[in-house]
Amino acid sequence: MRAVVLRKPYTLELLEIPEPVLTEPEHVLIQVKACGICGSDLRYWAGENPWAQHTLGRHVDNPPNMILGHEFSGVVVKVNSAQYEHLLGQRVGAQAFRTCGRCALCKSGRENLCQSTVHIGHAQGWGQRAFYPGAYADYCLAWADLLYPMAPQVTFEEEAMRDFLGVAVHAFHRVPFQPGDRVLCIGGGPVGLSLAQVARAHGARQVFVSEIAPVARTVIEQYPGIVCLDPTEVDLAEEVGRASCQVVFDTVGTQETTTQGLELLALGGTYVNLAVHDFTLQLNAMILGAERAMTTSSNARYRDEREAHELIASGTVDMSSMITHRLPLEAYQEAYELLLSHPKQAYKVVFILDGSP
Repeated sequence: MRAVVLRKPYTLELLEIPEPVLTEPEHVLIQVKACGICGSDLRYWAGENPWAQHTLGRHVDNPPNMILGHEFSGVVVKVNSAQYEHLLGQRVGAQAFRTCGRCALCKSGRENLCQSTVHIGHAQGWGQRAFYPGAYADYCLAWADLLYPMAPQVTFEEEAMRDFLGVAVHAFHRVPFQPGDRVLCIGGGPVGLSLAQVARAHGARQVFVSEIAPVARTVIEQYPGIVCLDPTEVDLAEEVGRASCQVVFDTVGTQETTTQGLELLALGGTYVNLAVHDFTLQLNAMILGAERAMTTSSNARYRDEREAHELIASGTVDMSSMITHRLPLEAYQEAYELLLSHPKQAYKVVFILDGSP
């Protein structure tokens, strides 16, 4: 089968490799129909390990030969146990991670922090492999009990984006949100825009998105009820109101955005960082006065993934309008160039395989 493989940092290659071997009873083989390029994929490409940074709080080196891609959907073409034969031929979204279910974190409902997670799209939990499973490929391994059967009206590309919508759902549930709250999302990429939509769906009074990239602002401005602001052209404190937002989500995570987000946070409000980077953060502790809370959000729980799946099926969120480019797998170099250019030339790129809509 074809697979786009990260051979080493900054080096992707389209290779012919063996089809994944199903070794566990719950293993299934998915013929991939759609796979999105995630912002974390760009970080793996550059030699970072965002899963480790967010979940373990430290850097872990990546091995060679990772097949990237964890936002995917497709058709079940092979199962490894008779109890799952009913899945054959079904259109499904595939959850990209599996946790141990035994550790204290899993047992307390915080499986998103499980240290023994096995994750599709990078090397976490797979041990030593010639090629690490991912969905930039014709076929990808998945787990039968972690599939999401798709409603007839949902497209493969929409369901593929359930993965990062689940990340947004989890981040949203990290705050004590009340209907009528004002919400600011710093960074209007796909996760930031998903957060804005989730906040609107839960009754936010006003939702602001701060974004500097022109291509992103063009996409965000299509969404009713979301105010998009360019912080290079306007004063956010004047436009949004200093100390006025009960919730601030930061998907950028720099010194500047952290300070800015905390300054705009209302008394008793919550700032959530979704983009942990390796640098020393400097803050005046007074900015956390009046019971302002500062926290992070990592990954998603199983129930966040289910909620994201339901939001897409119900039409409560619009994922398809995010997609600016649909490309075949062999156009992977073009896809990365579009996303890595300054300024970016694409907002959301989805690989469409086998000509499937």
